[in-house]
Amino acid sequence: MARPSGPEPTPALVPGEVVVEHRYPEAHAFLSEHGPDALAVLHVLAVRAEVIDGRLVARASTRGVAEQLGFLSKDSAHRRLRQLRRSGVLDALPSTGPMDPPSYVLHLDGTGISVTHADPSC
Repeated sequence: MARPSGPEPTPALVPGEVVVEHRYPEAHAFLSEHGPDALAVLHVLAVRAEVIDGRLVARASTRGVAEQLGFLSKDSAHRRLRQLRRSGVLDALPSTGPMDPPSYVLHLDGTGISVTHADPSC
């Protein structure tokens, strides 16, 4: 049986598409350290994130993260967000208003995880 020669080229992204990639072994180390629930929470934030002033920033409430995943309670989502903040993967930004969801800066260096957003001007 022939082995594949390598990954197939990624087709061009269309506006609104996001690619979250894992590079091993770094991503495996992140998963081993933080667990699958924290990884799932990070994915929710990554696909919602926008590049603002050169930083990857996501706005998301704990309840919204839990609802989008469907398998975590809001309390579990809150614990995973707190875990990611303590580890330095997330930084919380100051609130912009009492009804606005929290904003987080994602620090993906060293995680083995990268995010590519489609160019909105396409």
